[in-house]
Amino acid sequence: MKTFPTAAAWCFGILFISVSLTTTGSSEVQVVGSAGDDIILPCSLKPSVSAEDMTVQWTRLNLKAEKVHLYLDGRVSNEDQFPSYKGKTSMFNEELKNGNVSLKLNRVTCSDVGSYRCFIPTPRQETTVQLIVGAVSQPVISVLSCICVGAVSQPVISIVGTKDWGVVLKCESGGWCPEPEMEWLDSSGTILHADGPPEKHRDSEDRYAVRRHVTVNQTDTNRFTCRVQQQEINHLKETEIHVPDDVFPKSQVGLIVGLSIAAAAVVVLAAFAGVYKWRTADSVL
Repeated sequence: MKTFPTAAAWCFGILFISVSLTTTGSSEVQVVGSAGDDIILPCSLKPSVSAEDMTVQWTRLNLKAEKVHLYLDGRVSNEDQFPSYKGKTSMFNEELKNGNVSLKLNRVTCSDVGSYRCFIPTPRQETTVQLIVGAVSQPVISVLSCICVGAVSQPVISIVGTKDWGVVLKCESGGWCPEPEMEWLDSSGTILHADGPPEKHRDSEDRYAVRRHVTVNQTDTNRFTCRVQQQEINHLKETEIHVPDDVFPKSQVGLIVGLSIAAAAVVVLAAFAGVYKWRTADSVL
């Protein structure tokens, strides 16, 4: 695949590209980028012949194929372009003579995630590009030395109260893209049964905030972890909390023992009172 004239031309928000090309026929490409960045979906002719007079069709493979970008008869022809891509796509005209028909997507969001098809009818060549859009919590340097910054927040844990004989914990985290999963774990790494499914909210920039509660019982360590992760981009953040012993309600066993002792004391006192009254009555007689 022929590169652009400068390395900077590739640095439009591409975090990682893994390419497996056999361009005679079809090929597959995976691109991982950060929300809000400009992304390049790579596609090139092999051998490197000019594509200036060819037809290049870019579509998105959803339930119904969406027309993303069309180059036809030496010009861009986007009259039937899917509305969400209006003003968002472009090709590198100066590179067409080198067989480079890559597509640039501006300001990608989570809604752009999916499979894209680059199709050249003559000579018949096809490339499928899998786009994954993610948000990162710190700068990530790609294999092309591009740096992207996102806004994922560290999970925040708080104690919200007690329930029965346990303590209710709440975990919150925001800025995630794509949609993350949240789970609670004990100190041994065992996943805990949470108090219902995660509560998720998506903002206007397609970033997710997630919240989840769990009720925990007292353990040897009283340490619990909230983990948030995105399987698609292998991104994980977690926070641990130590719950002090005195936060937990008094155990049921202790309460039962206490009540038993109190009941026994009442019985003993009643017995002593009965004996005292009997002796007093007997002395009067």
